[in-house]
Amino acid sequence: MGTQVEAKLALVTGASRGIGAAIAEVLAENGFQVALLGRDAQALSSVEQKLTATGARARSFICDVADEAAVDATLARIETSLGVPGVLVNNAGYGGPFHRADEVSKQEWDTLFRVNVDGVYYLCRWALPRMKAGGYGRIVNISSIQGLFGGALSSTYSATKHALVGYSKTLAAEWGAYGITCNAVCPGYIDTEMLAKADPGVRKELLRRIPTGRFGTAEEVARLVAFLAGPHGGYINGSALVMDGGLSAHLGNDLPSF
Repeated sequence: MGTQVEAKLALVTGASRGIGAAIAEVLAENGFQVALLGRDAQALSSVEQKLTATGARARSFICDVADEAAVDATLARIETSLGVPGVLVNNAGYGGPFHRADEVSKQEWDTLFRVNVDGVYYLCRWALPRMKAGGYGRIVNISSIQGLFGGALSSTYSATKHALVGYSKTLAAEWGAYGITCNAVCPGYIDTEMLAKADPGVRKELLRRIPTGRFGTAEEVARLVAFLAGPHGGYINGSALVMDGGLSAHLGNDLPSF
């Protein structure tokens, strides 16, 4: 396989809104051409138009990452029209179901794994041999602090995000010798559209538990991803980088000191 890898071409999944859209925007600011993947055609088109209006190079591709055939077909289109991305950001995913582990249905379990884990596998399976042939690659998988810790009432989500951390570390070990790095970014509570819909009381309690006293921003996550994708991130490999304002660094403000 002798396909040329385009170091300044980045593929971002789940790019139609929130963290994914912010990642695409920051990468574009850093001179990357961006291939945008997502399921929402209207939202994805809006992101593309926003980027191209600034002079950035961006192109959207409608794709459900849980659909293996659709992923393969989309990647073939990208390779033909743009080349092989030197940067792959696996951001697509969603949360839930938010109930006890024994109440999670098999369908719920399978659905979440298809999106949050299988989609990452499909994309990496395609990208890795091509990046190896080109001697270069940067893979960033968006996990969560629940990829490192548990979370009551979110056993399935936590399991998928733990899977991404383990997968990222293994890819780092297997493919680092070929000029490819792979890292997981583990955000805490980021002030996106989803968090904005949370009950005000829940938001207040979450803020009380975060030492910095605020939620993170999608742009902050995006700038970490851009660093990992850029020239100064080449020696960071196999890491799970936490961005949670200190939430996971302590046991709680309401516990006594001794």
